[in-house]
Amino acid sequence: MEQLTDPIFKLDALAINGEGERVPFSLSIFRGGIEELGHFCLVRCPYIRSRDLKIIGGDHEEALANAILFTESYLKNTGTRLVDHGGREVCLPPYEYTVEEP
Repeated sequence: MEQLTDPIFKLDALAINGEGERVPFSLSIFRGGIEELGHFCLVRCPYIRSRDLKIIGGDHEEALANAILFTESYLKNTGTRLVDHGGREVCLPPYEYTVEEP
């Protein structure tokens, strides 16, 4: 696998868990490639997992949308909020995937 150096999406913030603790939050999403299951992105987020996550989609855009939706879902299910260093709420970008009809 090639070196992951240029993320297609990057976010640095603070995560606040349900108990009010603040910890650094870093999210980077990299264009992965294609394998038999489809296109994939790699998600690097030490807050979620110590190793990169491979997120699959039918094409590159769907893989990216799935990566953002996975992260958003994880944060929601764990009761985690993201804020910047000034305390203002930070949101992941809305990302909708639409299938074009032939």
